Amino acid sequence: MDRFARWCLARAARRWPAALRAEMHAEWLAELAALEAGRATARERLRYAFSLVAAPPIRDASGAPRGWGESLAPGAPALALLIAALITLSVSEYSGSLAFRLLEQAGVEPVSAASEWLTSVVAAVITLAWCLPAGRWLGRRRPYSRSGRFGDAGPAVLAPVTFAPVILLGAVPDGDLPYASGVLAGLLIWATGIGAIGAAAVRAAGRIRAAALMLIGVPLVCALAAVASAVPFALGSRDWPATMLASVTMGGAPPEFQELVDGVTGRTFYYQGPWALPLACFAAFTLAYGFGALRPRRDGIAAPAREPVAPAVSKPMPVAVVVAGAGALAVAVIGWAYTLTILTPGMQDVSRSAPMPGGDGELAMWTAELRVTAILLAVLATLVATADRRFGLTATLLVGAGLTLANAVLHRMDVTGVGGLRLALLAGVVPVVAGWLVCGRTVPGTARRRVTVGVLLAAGVLPLIMLQGTPGVNHPYLPIGLKVTTIGLAVTGILLAVVPALALSRRPVPTWAALLLLGSPVAVTVGAGLIPPPMSDDDTGAALYAAFAALPLAVVCLALLRRHRTRNRGRTAAVWTALAVAAVPGTVPAVVVGGLLLAFVPNLVFDIDGSGYSFDGLSYVPGTATLLLPLAALAAIRIDGAPGPAQPRDPAPGPVPRAESARTPVAGRH
Repeated sequence: MDRFARWCLARAARRWPAALRAEMHAEWLAELAALEAGRATARERLRYAFSLVAAPPIRDASGAPRGWGESLAPGAPALALLIAALITLSVSEYSGSLAFRLLEQAGVEPVSAASEWLTSVVAAVITLAWCLPAGRWLGRRRPYSRSGRFGDAGPAVLAPVTFAPVILLGAVPDGDLPYASGVLAGLLIWATGIGAIGAAAVRAAGRIRAAALMLIGVPLVCALAAVASAVPFALGSRDWPATMLASVTMGGAPPEFQELVDGVTGRTFYYQGPWALPLACFAAFTLAYGFGALRPRRDGIAAPAREPVAPAVSKPMPVAVVVAGAGALAVAVIGWAYTLTILTPGMQDVSRSAPMPGGDGELAMWTAELRVTAILLAVLATLVATADRRFGLTATLLVGAGLTLANAVLHRMDVTGVGGLRLALLAGVVPVVAGWLVCGRTVPGTARRRVTVGVLLAAGVLPLIMLQGTPGVNHPYLPIGLKVTTIGLAVTGILLAVVPALALSRRPVPTWAALLLLGSPVAVTVGAGLIPPPMSDDDTGAALYAAFAALPLAVVCLALLRRHRTRNRGRTAAVWTALAVAAVPGTVPAVVVGGLLLAFVPNLVFDIDGSGYSFDGLSYVPGTATLLLPLAALAAIRIDGAPGPAQPRDPAPGPVPRAESARTPVAGRH
């Protein structure tokens, strides 16, 4: 084991610049020897060595490898590209619907292969109009380092590699294993080919040669990737040449795909030819990013360097924060298990007895959204409760992955009743205990930012579960536990947001204000949820209005956690009050984007869940959480604010102020 650890250190040292290689290797060997002398376990020594050799293939300005924590930290280029890829995939998904409507207005009906191709081309043009400026904008503001192995071509090479996993996630919910494996094969070709084209174009002599490389190479690579993606799916058919031809050209599906098995179509046919068009758009984004990185903005959004200061003494995590996180975690596990084993199977009895004017799909959506919300609540609660722990993020991921896996397995097993509830509770407790065991010791300097992310997501997303419902004529047939669980998860999310925000507030909050902040959203949620809806075929009641408290509550919590500039307290309160009021109507676009533009996120979630997305209505929680996550991370980066008096954007020329009056160090303050 020790020999393998030393081999890992030697391999890790080879990735550093030659001038630092020997020094870093000696330092790591000394650290490993110190761990051995300190009687560290073999697992701890191996974890230390493996963490160094497993650093991602991304280098900083000095040519040294960046760790995973630095590469995926809020504001890092890799994370910015992942978020941009997610947004671009959403634009691509939405552009198909927009192209269909535009052509429909022009009198073109998709009744032939030619009209289908025309729809795909129009959708690609719409997507391309986003990709080119967005890629260049991001490349200038969040570029990868150009000092690594590929030099100036590094951003153009790494961008498609970062983009590919998000494209794969967008394709997984739509198909079976052969389809997913075909998409994976196509993405391997696409990422490799576009990276090579980007490197050649950046290094090309002259713009004409670079443009020729891209205009010729990108269509060829994307077409080859689309054809390769159809191979695994076609090889499983009886007449694979005909299947390949139809898939690539959008021709008629072979007869074997129209055969009925148990009253339904036996196999799904996939048209992979048009996939080359969005791949070309994604390639345009990565190439624009690579060329934009050649001219980075010096006055971009990167944080300015600060003078080194002695680290401040970190205060211990308030007990109220840990209690709020642990309590919300317990509620989440119980709510998930109850929804999975009692409410989900119970909806079948409701659908048989209730009028169901809109069909029973809305009940399936309601319970599926409850399960997702409970798992998200558990993840956020773990993040808050372990915010000051060294491996708190690892524990959070472990709880989320464990509950997701347990949900997928138990849902497919159709566990029901009291016995199923016990099994689900046991399955939910296992990842919670495992997460607590691996979270590690307390580490100063991490709590406030992690808590900020958890608080903002809990406040801005979890109350949206109140948007789910069913017409009033069905409510007399609903189990009381359905409404109680829905309100309970929303209220728990509110408490998970407000209690840590009050405990970590920068300024003392009067008791009356704290009670008002706690009681108002809880009272609105409980009151709106318990008001009986009218006996109507289309009115779901007043419960959905409780969701409008989500974004304003997130704004208020951010105001409590953030360090504000030194100015009149009344002005600060007025600014944040105005932001909270503006957030009330802002809930509508957030919900629209999360429910419509990011619809592939619940597609993926429900595919893992085992439910599919054969529901009536929209899912709001997964997509809105995906939308707010980067915003919460950005807010966490800037949680220390800009202390001191506000400065004008372009100060008038004059004598340079002293360092201690011009800049107040904020590093290490929490």
